Amino acid sequence: MKNTNHPTTDNMVPTSEPGTTRVLLISKTNHYMKRIIPYILILSVAVFVSSCDKPTEEQKDADALFQKITRVYTLNPDGSMDYQYQHELDLHTHYSFNRLYGETFIVYNPKHQKLEVNRSETQTAEGKMVASPDNAFNEVLPRFAAGAPPYHHLREMVVTHTGLEKNSTIFVDYTLHSDAGYKPLLMENTVLRESSPVRELVIKVRFPKDKELNYQLLNAEENLNISNKGDMKEYKWVFQDLEATSKEDHQPEYREHLPRLIFSTASFDEATSWFAEQLSYDVPASADNGLDDVLQNKKNRMDSILAIQDMVVNHVNHFDIPIEYKGYSLHSNEQVLENNGGTTFEKTVLLASLLREAGFEAQPLAIEPEAFYSKEVGDLDAFQDYYVTVSRGNEPVYLSAIEENSYNNLYSHGGDVHLLFDKPEENVEVDTPERFTGKQHLKGTFVMNENRTIEGEVTATMTNCENPYLQLQRSEESAKSSLSPGFPASSIKKYTTENIMPGESVISYTVEHKLSPDQQNGYRFVSIPRTQSGLDHSHLDVLTGQRETPFEISWPVDVRYQYTIEMPESVEMITENTSIEKSTDVGELRISIEKSNGKASIDRHLTIDREIIHPENYEAFKEMIGLWKKDQYRTLTFKEKSGE
Repeated sequence: MKNTNHPTTDNMVPTSEPGTTRVLLISKTNHYMKRIIPYILILSVAVFVSSCDKPTEEQKDADALFQKITRVYTLNPDGSMDYQYQHELDLHTHYSFNRLYGETFIVYNPKHQKLEVNRSETQTAEGKMVASPDNAFNEVLPRFAAGAPPYHHLREMVVTHTGLEKNSTIFVDYTLHSDAGYKPLLMENTVLRESSPVRELVIKVRFPKDKELNYQLLNAEENLNISNKGDMKEYKWVFQDLEATSKEDHQPEYREHLPRLIFSTASFDEATSWFAEQLSYDVPASADNGLDDVLQNKKNRMDSILAIQDMVVNHVNHFDIPIEYKGYSLHSNEQVLENNGGTTFEKTVLLASLLREAGFEAQPLAIEPEAFYSKEVGDLDAFQDYYVTVSRGNEPVYLSAIEENSYNNLYSHGGDVHLLFDKPEENVEVDTPERFTGKQHLKGTFVMNENRTIEGEVTATMTNCENPYLQLQRSEESAKSSLSPGFPASSIKKYTTENIMPGESVISYTVEHKLSPDQQNGYRFVSIPRTQSGLDHSHLDVLTGQRETPFEISWPVDVRYQYTIEMPESVEMITENTSIEKSTDVGELRISIEKSNGKASIDRHLTIDREIIHPENYEAFKEMIGLWKKDQYRTLTFKEKSGE
């Protein structure tokens, strides 16, 4: 997607050699006045028109307000493409120009693209026009290209705006021309929101009449006008009074809840074939010796697979370059190894290739949010994650080429669209697995000794993302830490792996755990042992009172602790019997603490049956999490009996 969260100007004309950024500010007074008068007239008309449609209170109170943004996408008959961006931005606060919009950032590939900054100037609060001077245009290496030598030719134009103050207005206009063949098709996947409110957003898509344009408009009302202009067709959308993007945390990772426009001149099959036709699983002969060394002394199939994954993840650099700046082209395995690095998809193809070279069936795949998927709209920007799939028995295992996860990545993408690439001549295979709930159930029976240790047996049943299957395959000793922090590894005296599979693992433990209770006036406060779960990954310690946007947790969870503790006669449990049961639209909660005949029985059970919590369900979700985390219900209070 284009970076349009920053501002730009107008009295500039191109004056440099082809292939370079072309910007020149006109300094002669008479020429400047001839150019500025039309702008003053235009601004006068704009002020008159806008006075009939006053800003909303939200727009007035915002740090800044985009009066208008225009984006124009053009596919030329020769296959070249142009992207023009314009905006008019009112600055309301010091924060808006000191932190948010003091500069405009434009990333491009000068080998295949030409940038022209047509306008970058500011209208002060008094109405004076201040153009960005020559030294306000500076090219730098994009931050994501640092440490990636093959991409040190990429450039980011930093346009510094001058004359900024409260109630000033920034005008920006630039054009980016892409050579024919650089990009396989005209496509875009853009969110219809900015970091500040927008009074009017205009999107135009122009293309030859003999082409077709398919699109999806998500979470927004249709407002399309189609017209013909000579040999070109134009699709034009106009959106009014767009809210600013919310600053709330825990919003959905892929931002499917936001208004969005996706369009393409190719179908899904046509677009994905661009990737498929580039795939080659050939591995240079130089890699064979390294592969042989990696596979030496490996005991079983998964040992070998994970050793190859380690080779790619930890010994081949990851160049986190957005694929649009590569023209959606892929380096071959030989080039990736020569560069000692590749993009996410390139490393994914390399991992699949090395696994195939070693005799394993392996396929690269891409993950696309279900909301973005359409057979009619081919959008390569919709691919969000990449993995390699191998099999373990009848179960597929998804491996990342850029990080080593503890669980099978398949289970973190239930409900998403999975696109499996295999042979270049075949269409991409599409699958949408159901959403998976990660289950972590601990069941234990303990005896509390006089020295305040507990001894007993615990059985842990863990499924899907709560199942550290890959971590256990790398090191079975890691099973000792699976019950942490409730039962640290030092308290595990023995363990037995009853079943270790990608979908479910069952491990039995013998524990001897020293309780370290807080003491106050003769009372002892003992935390009920608990482990890390997906809820801990979601960082739910502080939840706001209200919610306007959907709230995302790591994955649906089913966590249960069932413990029975037999206490010595010298100790009595002060904690009162507790029974809480709640059933809501997002899940269920049960907390039971009972004491009887020298025994304490604890049953804590929480299920959250969805990954996305919508605002209307947030209050119920917050209440359940608050009860689940409340110290009163996860701490036992003991006291020595009098006379003991």
